Amino acid sequence: MGRPLTDAGYDRLRRHAESHREDLVCRLCAEAGLRPAEVTQVTPDSVVAVDDAFLLDLPDRTAFLPADVAHDLRLYADATDCAPDEPVVDVSPRRVQMLVREVADRAADVTGEARFADVSSRDLREQFVLRHLQAGVDPRVVAAAAGFEGVAGLAPYLDEPSGVELAAALSGGDGHDDDELSARSRAAVDLLATLAGDLGAVTTTEELYARLCDRVVSVAGYESAWVARATDDGLERRAHAGFDGAVVDTLLADYADDLDAVLRSGTHRVLDLAGDDVAVCLPFGATEGADRVLGVGVAGPVADAETDALVALGGLAGRALDALRRRRRLVADVVTELRFTVRDSDAVVVDLSTGPADRVEVTGVVPGGPGLVLYAVVAGATPDAVSDSLADDERVERVRYVDDTVDGPVVELALSNSPASRLVEFDARVESYVAEDGVGSLVATVATDADVRAVVDGLTERYPDSGLGAKETVERTVDPGAGFSASLRDDLTERQAAVLRAAYHGGYFQWPRESTAEELADSLDVASPTLHNHLRVAQAKLLDAYFEG
Repeated sequence: MGRPLTDAGYDRLRRHAESHREDLVCRLCAEAGLRPAEVTQVTPDSVVAVDDAFLLDLPDRTAFLPADVAHDLRLYADATDCAPDEPVVDVSPRRVQMLVREVADRAADVTGEARFADVSSRDLREQFVLRHLQAGVDPRVVAAAAGFEGVAGLAPYLDEPSGVELAAALSGGDGHDDDELSARSRAAVDLLATLAGDLGAVTTTEELYARLCDRVVSVAGYESAWVARATDDGLERRAHAGFDGAVVDTLLADYADDLDAVLRSGTHRVLDLAGDDVAVCLPFGATEGADRVLGVGVAGPVADAETDALVALGGLAGRALDALRRRRRLVADVVTELRFTVRDSDAVVVDLSTGPADRVEVTGVVPGGPGLVLYAVVAGATPDAVSDSLADDERVERVRYVDDTVDGPVVELALSNSPASRLVEFDARVESYVAEDGVGSLVATVATDADVRAVVDGLTERYPDSGLGAKETVERTVDPGAGFSASLRDDLTERQAAVLRAAYHGGYFQWPRESTAEELADSLDVASPTLHNHLRVAQAKLLDAYFEG
């Protein structure tokens, strides 16, 4: 979707479910945060009561189940005479995706709002994640509830900082009439709506801090703004605007305990300063946790709606910092190279190399669909043989023949889980992945300051027969076109880059085309209009970077 589905939008979408099954599927995705494959694993016996709450005991994880969803699930199971150990929604994961699409298309037709036509099961999970993140739930809890092994898995749902939807929600959905909002409150909301683009364009943390402070003090009534980061010796000022830096240093020292509480609790705090002035202190940081404080010096008391807008501003700053961190890791000149050996038969690429293929080489990795979409050359096999060997395989959401090469046919594999996707969840970049005779060689790179142990543990926990063979700090080869590539990476959102990459590896730009837009949309689990829009914007940015670079 162009923007995340709001709570009100989700409620409207549900009204257009024409069967209890359609409604239950939507609720399990949006309110329990389940993937389509997980929806098909839910049985009456998997619902576990814990005090006044409910959990879902699924094969690979435990999920939270809201009480009213548990109630509806039980009623549906009773009405359909579902046995305790049988799936409540007895369809394929692909059919689950189609059920959501049918409800979304119906909502678009009845309401006349085209945005509903873009809603997919992935968007419902995104709504689940963002709703809890925006409510201030600890990111570690949100990651666990959504089925990620760590907070790095939240990255696809925070692919670009956006305050527009927050501004819209605060200005129209917080229970305040416009007359009740002060001019300064409205200015704070307006700041949210325009700041996202500014922060998304920065290239360094220092630039991010400075731009954030400058924009805040541009609002009448906000007399100062500052950013401080936690160090071993306490909070250290990193940027300020509106008054002298020495004043900030004094404030950091005088209110050290209060500011430490802001970081430890992850919640804002209002400090009383001289006269009627206050300082609203907002925690923000990367998804791993808050380690920075944004302070806003305000003349006079702060209304509730204004506080809400400032809290959202802190969240926006954190998301901008995440986006900047991911971009910098992707283009770093020096990286840590990790070489893994993968022997797990549960890994699809490795499994394929034991038959029907002699050798499988992954040539493209695209985030999307249920996990990752891989484009692979399968030497020694026919497309039909590959498709037949993976038929009804729960690990594989989709298999599609793309093209022929001198080394063998190219197939597209949409996988719900794989060693490659596990590494991507930890911000690793897959450089190569080849398997022969049941042994895979997977090379990935991470930033030099990345927690390598966490990356390795994240892979081996799911694929225990895998192991790290070598670790080396390497310098990327200098590419004459690196400036062009870096400029383009900064301009493209992650979704636009994923669509462009899928179109390239899927042969969309070949003549005749080896993939249609509809086939790419299915692989990435997005609606066709959404894919066309992302592809059109990405191509425009590609041409802008080429002709204006």
